[in-house]
Amino acid sequence: MTHSYTAPWRKLALAAMLGLAGTTAAQAQALNYNLFGTSNSAGTYTDLGTSGTVITTPNNDDANSASTPIGFTFNFNGTAFTDFVLNTNGFLKLGTTAPAAPFFYADPQAAAGGPLNTATETNLLLPLNLDLEGTATTEYRVATTGAAGSRVTTIQWKNVSDKLPAGKQFANISFQVKLYETSNRVEFVYSSATAGAGPDAFKAAGVGIKGSGNTATTSVLVTKGSVQAWSLASFVAGNYTGNAHNVRSAVLPDAGRTYGFNPAPANDAAVVTMYALGKTPIAPQVIQTVIRNTGTAALTNLPVTLNVTGANTFADAKIVATLAPGAVATVTFNTFTPVANGTNAIAVTVPADGANGNNTQTYSQQVQATTFAAADPSVAATNGSVGFTANQGAAAGTGIFAVKYTAAAPRTVTAINTRLEGGTAAVGRTVYAVVLDNAGALLGRTPDYVIQTSDIGTSKTFTFATPVTIPAGEFYAGFAQAAAPTGTAPFFPLGLQVEDPTRTGTFYTTALTGGAPADAAANSLGRFMIEAVTNGGTQATSEALNRAIAMYPNPSTGLVKLDVRGANAKGNLQVSVVNMLGQTVHTAALKDNFTNEVNLSDLANGMYLLKVQTGADYTVRQLTITK
Repeated sequence: MTHSYTAPWRKLALAAMLGLAGTTAAQAQALNYNLFGTSNSAGTYTDLGTSGTVITTPNNDDANSASTPIGFTFNFNGTAFTDFVLNTNGFLKLGTTAPAAPFFYADPQAAAGGPLNTATETNLLLPLNLDLEGTATTEYRVATTGAAGSRVTTIQWKNVSDKLPAGKQFANISFQVKLYETSNRVEFVYSSATAGAGPDAFKAAGVGIKGSGNTATTSVLVTKGSVQAWSLASFVAGNYTGNAHNVRSAVLPDAGRTYGFNPAPANDAAVVTMYALGKTPIAPQVIQTVIRNTGTAALTNLPVTLNVTGANTFADAKIVATLAPGAVATVTFNTFTPVANGTNAIAVTVPADGANGNNTQTYSQQVQATTFAAADPSVAATNGSVGFTANQGAAAGTGIFAVKYTAAAPRTVTAINTRLEGGTAAVGRTVYAVVLDNAGALLGRTPDYVIQTSDIGTSKTFTFATPVTIPAGEFYAGFAQAAAPTGTAPFFPLGLQVEDPTRTGTFYTTALTGGAPADAAANSLGRFMIEAVTNGGTQATSEALNRAIAMYPNPSTGLVKLDVRGANAKGNLQVSVVNMLGQTVHTAALKDNFTNEVNLSDLANGMYLLKVQTGADYTVRQLTITK
């Protein structure tokens, strides 16, 4: 996903920018809507036709309507409103006071001017705030439907167009604001639109709701890059600091695309995100979740429940003692060790409350022998893509994105799977995969690869000509972006999944030559879609010794059979058992050509490494104990 606004961060061009607080009048009242009541969903656009009444304006260019009745009382920003004023530039103001100029951004590429940046303009709903004008069939209309107590008022801009300069991107577009009685929900619904005849170019539109200001507590806006699909638009608290809701003729809304805003209830705990592995060999792991109080009242003794079902089962629960409005808590569950290959469904849940739509988060996990992945394998790229900028000097446009994984036993990395995104801007660029040790030193790389059109939107396998050996412990699976021609536009080849806040200690960047990786979590890029494919976890200096030993059952309740046949050992073999902390917890001698029984019943449930050695030769096996 390329986009028209770029901002360097460790030489990164970001896929999306988080909005931060802007300036407004002192002591602005907090808006009773927040990020956690928002939604971006597919829906249906239904033209009002002749329903309701036409809203008249002096003209179709930079004009306000008269004060128009909503049809019921609508509560917004602590005030009960019964009227609104429509502006032809794609927004309305609740109440009876008409908005004043400037009615839109100062130019197509700057988030300056316009009602979002005017302190005196308050209580605004902005479905598509651009410099708009009418067409031959433009009409503004309002209709109220439904029974008292559950009525819906729809306010419609029909067949409007953006103005020159910088290219006409919409020959016509229609959109609606829907206001819901009692629930006070706001929706923006869009038609499919018709592309304009001008050159394809981006324009910055203001989309969202504004209360008493444009700070993080007084406005909620919608943001996206201009080449990003409308379905991937996200929400920010406060005014834009990077992308606005950028639009262009090449990326039109899908018919029925709906952005929704719900008021914050008094009691609302939200499961914001979950931190788990999407693919993992059998090994101990810790699952975490982030809980936020998105209501207006403090929460106490909040139970948070983890349930793993499918190929493996596990359950745990924790209590969050107190959580103030707006506060977050990271909950760490007890260690979970899968014992069987297959697909796990991981779910974190909080009890029913004032907004049940955010009470659960799910994650799909594949347990198998070879592959490590932090990203959820059941989900495609949901946060666009990211890359290094290509126009910042000699080493510009280069670097490594990496994911840190932990191997319970020595392994060899045979390949790296990477999700490639970024559209046509990524095609023709050179990339490759790397493995780094726990200090960031390069251990191996794949040959250069030039991205093809057919690669976009797929997971590409980069295979090492010589598999890379890694010891037990931490390592990095990396995706390297080689230099692009000087002066070329930024490109964004690495696919991302939404994870906000992004977990720490997992996603990193470093230079092409390696070096201490820098944690990328603070930049909220989300999950890097980079997987490490390994040999399955058995290591040996002697293949003959490796073949000579059979271990069963695995998983075990504690009594383990080690059948040794043809090891040709001079004397007894030695076995040592090591836990995941690196501590040796059991040693014993083994006989060759004999079925040896090792009693580990005094050990706790979990993952262990068994190393069988004779002289300088050894083999290592993973063992899971579950009782």
